[in-house]
Amino acid sequence: MYKITLEWTEEGRTRSQTISDTDNTQEVGKIFIGRDEKKCDIVLPVGEKTISRLHVVIFYDFEQNCFFLKNLTSDRPQPNRVIVDGKTIISQQTNISLESVIQLGTISLRITQLEIIQSQESYGVECPNCHRHIPFDYLGDFCPYCGFSLQAGRTTFGTPDQN
Repeated sequence: MYKITLEWTEEGRTRSQTISDTDNTQEVGKIFIGRDEKKCDIVLPVGEKTISRLHVVIFYDFEQNCFFLKNLTSDRPQPNRVIVDGKTIISQQTNISLESVIQLGTISLRITQLEIIQSQESYGVECPNCHRHIPFDYLGDFCPYCGFSLQAGRTTFGTPDQN
């Protein structure tokens, strides 16, 4: 479980958006950022041509218990630039944390809130493939550890796997 807030300046106004794991995002556990209103969870100005329609994704890695950012333009002949805390990100993914600064074109986004809430014992589903206990939030989706479909998982009670 998580909550993340990003803040940026757009046309002279400070904007921010908070997203948690309970929000209805494009994909469970992922936050897409770019100009495309249909594909992105955080939509930046349409007129900002230095930002791709689908530029980056932020996701939570359960195994490493932290957030990462990946440049979604890395497969292009000339990928769009992403700078995180002064480091250029092309094909690798990078860890992000509280106060990280993400530069997409001329827009700088700063992470002003980052909460990772450890789950207590709860009902969930067991992955039929790797047999890990997964929160019910993933039922009907894919296991965050092995990618196997959780539609056929059996109900469990316990602490979701953290390893």
